[in-house]
Amino acid sequence: MQAFFRVLMLVFLVTGLALSAAPVSAQQFSPPLPRDFTPQWAPIPGAPGVQHAPNANTDLFRYGQRYYYQQDGRWYRARNTAGPWQRVKDVPRSFRRIEAPYFKQAPEWAAYRPQLPPGLTPQWTPIPGAPGVQYAPNANTDLFRYGQSYYYQHDGKWYQTRNMAGPWQRVQDVPRSFRRIEAPYFKQPPGWTKGKKAGWGDDHMPPGQMKKHGN
Repeated sequence: MQAFFRVLMLVFLVTGLALSAAPVSAQQFSPPLPRDFTPQWAPIPGAPGVQHAPNANTDLFRYGQRYYYQQDGRWYRARNTAGPWQRVKDVPRSFRRIEAPYFKQAPEWAAYRPQLPPGLTPQWTPIPGAPGVQYAPNANTDLFRYGQSYYYQHDGKWYQTRNMAGPWQRVQDVPRSFRRIEAPYFKQPPGWTKGKKAGWGDDHMPPGQMKKHGN
């Protein structure tokens, strides 16, 4: 009996090693879709050629003749939603332009767009002490303009675009001049604004904020 268990354990060990050694592309998975599920495909603005299934309970996409789904930051691909699905290390470039709201679990690089009231026209106002940077005091979020680009901050993350309509792209850093923006010019001040003194003279808030509050 002991010999039998030793042989059985050896089989499990060899099988485990074989699976762990299999290349990523050979490992197969399946998206957790309900039985008899029919995706309802819809195009994604700003991501050419990419469609998503808003009625799916997971991140399911279609691009060309292939299907993709994402789970826990990993991507899988198939030629049929029934499978077989295979792990892939990367996705088509157009996927990088999918904004965060189109995901159930947004990847790190997915961008958010500023949620502005319908019909809002930003009132751009220069920021004293931050050369070249303007902000929109009438916006309900941290919206800035610098040169030919627009910047938006959400939960400490920065996004950039050349068109307010998008697509917005996640950026790891902002122009150096942004580091000179003082905390009151933000709705959600980033950590690096702490301890900075006000720079608008005897006024208790930025000029744009004063106008907004009727001062």
